[in-house]
Amino acid sequence: MPKQLSSLDMHFILKELKELEGSRADRIYNSGKEEIYIQLHKSNIGKKIIRILIGKAIFATDTKNIDETPSGFCMLLRKHLEGKFLESVKQLEPERILEFIFKSKDVIIILYAEFFGKGNIILCDENNKIIDSLIRHQFKDRSIFPKEQYKHPSMEYNMFKIKDDELANLLKNSKKDKIITSLATELGLGGVYSEEVCILSKIDKNTKPNEISEKQTKNIINSIKKLPNKKLNPKIIYENDEFTDVAPIDLEFYNDYKNKKLPSFSAALEEYFAHELKSIKKKESKYANKINELNRIIEEQKISLEGLKSKEEENRKKAEAIYHNYQLIKEILDEINKASKKYSWEEIKEKLKGHKIVKDVNLKDKTVVVDI
Repeated sequence: MPKQLSSLDMHFILKELKELEGSRADRIYNSGKEEIYIQLHKSNIGKKIIRILIGKAIFATDTKNIDETPSGFCMLLRKHLEGKFLESVKQLEPERILEFIFKSKDVIIILYAEFFGKGNIILCDENNKIIDSLIRHQFKDRSIFPKEQYKHPSMEYNMFKIKDDELANLLKNSKKDKIITSLATELGLGGVYSEEVCILSKIDKNTKPNEISEKQTKNIINSIKKLPNKKLNPKIIYENDEFTDVAPIDLEFYNDYKNKKLPSFSAALEEYFAHELKSIKKKESKYANKINELNRIIEEQKISLEGLKSKEEENRKKAEAIYHNYQLIKEILDEINKASKKYSWEEIKEKLKGHKIVKDVNLKDKTVVVDI
């Protein structure tokens, strides 16, 4: 299943991205509309690149696969970010949003990377007024358009700071039929981390939220608090020898799964998504020939249909001409039929030479061409 960073994943990748604070933005690149690369330089570290897969993931890398011609939005980012220093990067907890603040001597630019829904990159000035965004959109409660004030969605409860009474209230009023679904969606833990919390809390994941006891609520809170504080130990997880997930920390939920350890969460994400993107392209390639063949057939059918429409129009005009000149045509046919009993078709053709209406006689088919 395609990976999309959860709020907790964002918490762990942030630890690695914060190491880039103080770097200067050298160059911005893009790969289609799906990827943005922010190339940074920091003394004693050298070049490092932040790669943003729109709506999916973000991580630090040393490589880039970019378009030769930058997009309009990429040019906008270059204009506002290049030469500025990355002063800070933080998560707008508990949302799946990262805030990057870039500074020069007298200018502050804020870049927001949103990783929910289809994702977005939003560029703002120091007053949080939108300069522009990769995707402009009008939501029910916020507007992502130039000159609008940037507002982000906000969950009712913050998983990183949730208290016993808040969780009890969430579960009591939950609209979900299982505790795991409530934790995943209403608290925003996501599927895998909700599984982990249920395992650590020794709670049946199918228990109804409003049936969770006070003691169980405390156990859930304690389990949730443990996760962000766990030591980084990034792994790619395999199921039936196929990539299935990438995890920043050790999880009980994946104890029985094969895994591959990586030196950083960024490295794990890079390898995971390289595999995922390769799989997507392979699937696209697999069906490309079929799609091309179907497109060819569709084009041929369009041409054929146009031909039939043209023929239909031609026959319609002929029919109308025959209808309006029916009496004249009938008289000509009657005369020719009478003549054919007395003369041969060669003689009839000879006699009709220079006729005002009959233009030709086909001896083989014994038909006449009239001009009406």
